[in-house]
Amino acid sequence: MFEDPEKRTAPSSSSRGQGSDGSPQDLSSQDEPVGQVDEPSVEVPKTKTPFGERPACFKNTFQEIAFVFQATNATAANSFLQGASSIITASIGRDLGMTQGQITWITASTALTAGAFQLGLGQLADLLGRKVVFTTGMGSFSAFVLLVSFAQNPFWMDIVCGILGVCSAMVVPPAIGIMGAAYDRPSKRKNLAFSAFSAGNPLGFVFGSILSGIATRIFNWRAAYILIAILWAVFTVLAIWTIPKVEAYPHDQPVKERLKKFVKTFDSVGTVLTIFGTGLLTAAITLGPVDGWNAPQVIAMLVVGILLLVLFVFWERIYPTPLMPPHIWKDRNFTFIILACLPGFMAFISSQFWLSFFMQELQKLSALQVAVHLLPQAIAGLIYNIIAGSVLHRINNTLLLVVGSVCYVTSQVLLSLMKPDSVYWAFVFPSLILSVVGADFQFNVANMYVMQSLPSHQQALAGGIFNTIFRLGSAVALGMSTAVFSSVAGTPEAIMDPMLPYTKAFQVSLGLSASSFLFLPFVRLGTQGHTHTADSRQDVADGPASVAPSDTPVESSIDGGRKGEGSG
Repeated sequence: MFEDPEKRTAPSSSSRGQGSDGSPQDLSSQDEPVGQVDEPSVEVPKTKTPFGERPACFKNTFQEIAFVFQATNATAANSFLQGASSIITASIGRDLGMTQGQITWITASTALTAGAFQLGLGQLADLLGRKVVFTTGMGSFSAFVLLVSFAQNPFWMDIVCGILGVCSAMVVPPAIGIMGAAYDRPSKRKNLAFSAFSAGNPLGFVFGSILSGIATRIFNWRAAYILIAILWAVFTVLAIWTIPKVEAYPHDQPVKERLKKFVKTFDSVGTVLTIFGTGLLTAAITLGPVDGWNAPQVIAMLVVGILLLVLFVFWERIYPTPLMPPHIWKDRNFTFIILACLPGFMAFISSQFWLSFFMQELQKLSALQVAVHLLPQAIAGLIYNIIAGSVLHRINNTLLLVVGSVCYVTSQVLLSLMKPDSVYWAFVFPSLILSVVGADFQFNVANMYVMQSLPSHQQALAGGIFNTIFRLGSAVALGMSTAVFSSVAGTPEAIMDPMLPYTKAFQVSLGLSASSFLFLPFVRLGTQGHTHTADSRQDVADGPASVAPSDTPVESSIDGGRKGEGSG
């Protein structure tokens, strides 16, 4: 990961870095780094391995592995809860007397609030302390999951699930901020760490489904949430030891001063616009088929929701410290990577929800049987995630995005053609295997790029931007598919063919996943995380690489990005 001090010969190599276009850039003129990170010196490498050197903020390899595991749990928290809820929605709905729209909001509310609060909590983590915010988030997640297990009515269930989305949003920005600061140079070690981190989103859903099915089979649906609460309580205790103190603020800045800075710089207006804009839009999409698209309340929510989101875009352009810095969208690759990966993930979450519901309602499978049917996806996900982390620096990353999109589309085609009596091994099994390929490949590529698109002192914000877009997208996707499902469910055709509403819901996912091909031709990526790119161009002793000013997009160090492909 780092060069041996003995091998540094050319003085110019210590004063020259890599610019955003891949050309050498003079760093000697910069008196001090843009962002200060409270982390131990890394001038003397502690351990040499074929995968690079262990970051100096970790006392030993065991702590490093434990931290990566905790970071993976952080990004998995929201999807783990969604997966756990999805296979017991039928039981919850019957027990609490919920409508289809209320059942959908069990999953949609967590995604909505997680996305809406992610960016603001990213700012909070950078100013108040990543470790403190991370540990608080893990503990509060455990407490509120336990509260869900005592739900007595639909409103209790949906509201507390919404609060859980906020809790899960607290842990992702500090986790990705620490990872970005610790693994500050491209290397195989960084690729493997981020591939594990990226696995949290897709695999969290699957493992949540499996553990929920087991707990529900032995006891009842409430036991599933109690199990999650116990797991995250254990993770909270472990976080005290495993999370290194790698902060974005200066060493000597007091807490009171940081609190004042947070109050002054926090984009409260942007946060409110995001929450209510996305919430009203999703609610309108969900309620439209039930109450009628001409209903005054539906029209009002739709119009106001869209208006608030438009106002959010304008507000971010004029506010000095916006939640989502507009300059990040000037990075051509960042924009098209998000546009290419988002539809597939929206399709993934939506189809997983309806597949679990289909197994419960039409195939009459128990929660444990549903979990067993989903198990191959978890196993395949682990395997493909290791593969993805091992090939990021070897295979053109644009090609990996294309492979992911093809797998997403093929998976949704299989589900759209499925019937209640279809053979599992012919439709569901290959669909599960292919969908997780798309999720693993695209998440790894996108995460690696996002972490190199903002300065080091804004790494938590970078993680917030990425996860905000995907969480809000999940909520919108569930709203869209629920609208289609509800509009078809009451028709005479659906009475004759109970599978029809599910087929239409799967077709929504098919359309979403196919739309990614509209943006893939504009992505220009080579390989990412190539060890030699960083090590040969920068001397460790001279400090971190130069980063562009906050109003300039910073492109990733992409090996081969200028070799016939362009960097965009």
